Amino acid sequence: MSSENPVTGAPIKNLLVDLDGTLLGNRSVFLSLDFVGKAVSTLKMYGSWSTAARTLLAIYREFRVPSAQLTNDVRVIELFSKRMKLEPTEGRRVLREAVQAIFPQLEKHFFPIEGAREFLDWAKEHYPLTLATNPVWPSEIMNLRLKWAGIDPEVFSFVTDVRIMQACKPSPAYYQQILKNREYRAEDCLLIGNDLKMDLPASRVGIRVFIVGNFETMEELPVPTGSAKAWKGNYSHLKTLLAGMT
Repeated sequence: MSSENPVTGAPIKNLLVDLDGTLLGNRSVFLSLDFVGKAVSTLKMYGSWSTAARTLLAIYREFRVPSAQLTNDVRVIELFSKRMKLEPTEGRRVLREAVQAIFPQLEKHFFPIEGAREFLDWAKEHYPLTLATNPVWPSEIMNLRLKWAGIDPEVFSFVTDVRIMQACKPSPAYYQQILKNREYRAEDCLLIGNDLKMDLPASRVGIRVFIVGNFETMEELPVPTGSAKAWKGNYSHLKTLLAGMT
C-alpha cells in the first residue's frame, strides 16, 4: 500500500465528479431564461402563469434545505402537487412529462468542457467514479447531459440523482450522504468540481477537493481549520496530482 504523501495526504481511492461546469459547460443566462419560459408555459395549464412561476421558485427554495426523511423527488412532488392542486400521482406524472419534454430542447445551451472526457478516459482505469452532481434531476436527465458532454454514463458506478438524495449542494449533508450510501471514508475521496461555493464545502466533511478550470498554475486553496485540503488547477494538473498520490 502506498504511504501517505506529506503534501497531498493519503492516496485517493474514489473520485467524486461534478457535472455542470466540470464536465459540461452551459450558457447560463440563456439556459435559465429558456428553461423557465418553457417550464412556465408547460405548467400554466394547471394554473396561472404566476402560480407556475411561484411554484418553480418554491421548488428552488425547497432544495436549499436538507431533509432527514424524504428524498428530493418526494419533497418536490409533494410541494408541486399542493401548489398546483393536483393529486400526488398526477403531480408526479405532470412533472415527469414536463421534464422529459423540455430538456431535449435545451441541448443548444450546453457544450463539453475541454479536457474532461480525456481525463475520465484515464481516471476510469484507476478509480471508481461517482457522478456527484447537484441532485435536482432524475438519472435519465443526467445521462442525457453526459451524452451532450461526449461521456458514456456507464463510466459512473453511482449517480446522485433526485430519487436517491435527501440534500443538495452546497450542504455538507449532501456529501455525508454520498459517503454513507457508498460506504466510503471521507479521507479516501477526492471531489472534482468547478464551483467554490457549491463544491468546496465537501472539505468540511473531510473530502479533499480539486476545483478545475482554466488555471495556468495549480495552487492550494485556503480552507477553514479542520477541513480537508483543496486545490485549484486544470485537468493536466489534476492528473499529475493524482499520480503523485499513488
